[in-house]
Amino acid sequence: MAVRETVAPPLEGMRRWSRKKTNRFLIVSAFNVVFGQSLLVLAYSWLGWSFALSNGASVAIGAGPAYVLTRYWAWDKQSKNHLVKEVLPFWGLAFFGLTVSTVATGITNTYTDAQVVLNLVNLVSFGLIWVFKFFLFDRFMFGGHPHAPEPALEDQDVALA
Repeated sequence: MAVRETVAPPLEGMRRWSRKKTNRFLIVSAFNVVFGQSLLVLAYSWLGWSFALSNGASVAIGAGPAYVLTRYWAWDKQSKNHLVKEVLPFWGLAFFGLTVSTVATGITNTYTDAQVVLNLVNLVSFGLIWVFKFFLFDRFMFGGHPHAPEPALEDQDVALA
């Protein structure tokens, strides 16, 4: 009973943190979809750019706010940014999404010029990559609970006994 009382609160705290992080990433993603799709419509419909150029511009502009919101708010990281471990991989994933969505919308564009269809294909392309990005962000880039207690050595011995 004593071991359960010492282990359960940290585990419950980590579970709550995981839900909070997932919800915040969903909110950041929703914001970025609205922001990115708005830029896409602006560049394609109002400025008359090609869909591929509009898509590239919307991803390039949207990646900055997405990185800041994801790192500082969704994952609650307050330490210094790391160019090689965080910034470059984040931008790489953004441009991977750009490549996938550009190819998908390029293929779709040979069949239709309807902006709503092109935007939907663009959205689905990025949506398919979303789960993959969440896993990478959590496991390799920003992951972990920012306030997780380090397990005490004697607690580990008790758990093994």
